[in-house]
Amino acid sequence: MPFVSETQVKYRTVERNRRAMASVYSLIIWVLLIIRSSWSQCDTETFDDTEFSINVPEHIEMESTDCRDIIYQMIFPKDKVRVPYKTIVFQGDPSKVVGTETVNEIGSHTERLRLGEIPTGKHEFGFKLAWGCNQTYIFPKRVHVSVTASTKQPSLRIPTLVEGQSDEIRCLIPHSCSCATCVRWKWTKADGQSAEPDSTTDYFYDHDIWHDRCRHKQEPRNKDMCWYKNRYGPRARLYPTADLHNTNITCVVEFKYDVIETTSTLNVKFPPRILKDSHCMVKGKLLVCVCISWGNPLSTVIWPLESLTDYSITSSSSNQTVISTMSLAADELQNTTVRCVSSNTFGQDEAYILVHNSTDEEQLTNFSDEKNGLEAALPWITAACFSLNLVFITILIICIYQRIKNKKKLLGETNTYASLRKAAVEEEYSTISPQPL
Repeated sequence: MPFVSETQVKYRTVERNRRAMASVYSLIIWVLLIIRSSWSQCDTETFDDTEFSINVPEHIEMESTDCRDIIYQMIFPKDKVRVPYKTIVFQGDPSKVVGTETVNEIGSHTERLRLGEIPTGKHEFGFKLAWGCNQTYIFPKRVHVSVTASTKQPSLRIPTLVEGQSDEIRCLIPHSCSCATCVRWKWTKADGQSAEPDSTTDYFYDHDIWHDRCRHKQEPRNKDMCWYKNRYGPRARLYPTADLHNTNITCVVEFKYDVIETTSTLNVKFPPRILKDSHCMVKGKLLVCVCISWGNPLSTVIWPLESLTDYSITSSSSNQTVISTMSLAADELQNTTVRCVSSNTFGQDEAYILVHNSTDEEQLTNFSDEKNGLEAALPWITAACFSLNLVFITILIICIYQRIKNKKKLLGETNTYASLRKAAVEEEYSTISPQPL
């Protein structure tokens, strides 16, 4: 092993330290150059507005359930704006970004922004270009969008409904860009009262329709189904009854910012029913019978009178009610009942109407009128009795008060008189002078 002097060791150590310091200095210089280069790239430039422009419509009108594409083209100096750059669309304030697209190739690009699910009212959209290191340009031109309520309506498919025969009704949702959030049924009578036939209706909701563009938001509930979009909407299987006739059914479709609906009136076919108000009455020498029938379609009422021919029949109708009146001589009818038959294309009903004499009816009516009159007068009689009792008690109290007052007055006068008598007697005795003996 060769001998190394102490001087050589010190020299080699100094040389190594010098090289290390040179490497550190080189690294520092390289980092500074990179930082300087980055600073030079992030310097904010001043742009000439004449070099930037945008082709876009300034006014757009749409409905709340529609979608509308905003087509725009940005024009800018390609020597300053380098790829990749971003086209940004904002609503109102530039910080409220609604759409961003990155462009990696320089060229003539036409961009597209789809608007949908916007609340009714006036809205403003603007455009911004971003590239490089925090380089941005906001175009001064704005797009003004006017959104109105939807004029679309759902449609109802309602077949011919027959009492006792189950059938299906369906709600069709109109085509729209917005997604329906809820579709439900609403049942009302003609007077506006709720009339949902809970016990006679089954509800169904379609899944996976081939042209659905949105998936269900949640599983179906009992009577309401909420989803994003379902063109065919819900179904309801009815078990119609006569009571459902003329019921209004409404399909309500709720969107995020709007509600549309349509209403149809159910037309239920049912066989006739002869109502209890039907009656027969003998008035003098004439027998008058009235048969009232309710059915849809309107029924035909006949009176099977066998061999009788001398009679007259008149009829009138209103809605689904037919009133048939038959008149004939009372002495020609030997029976105590009269038969009425009502029929339409869906069935038949008949009733034997009991004949009443007008005298019995009048007596019953008079008794009823007297009873009703007494019941009507009873509150007045009660009020009158109460008033008389009140007057009597008031007079009695006044009389007692006056009697007590007079008694006190008489007692006071008696005491005064007694005092005066006493004073007079004393005075009389005091004036008698003694007589000489």
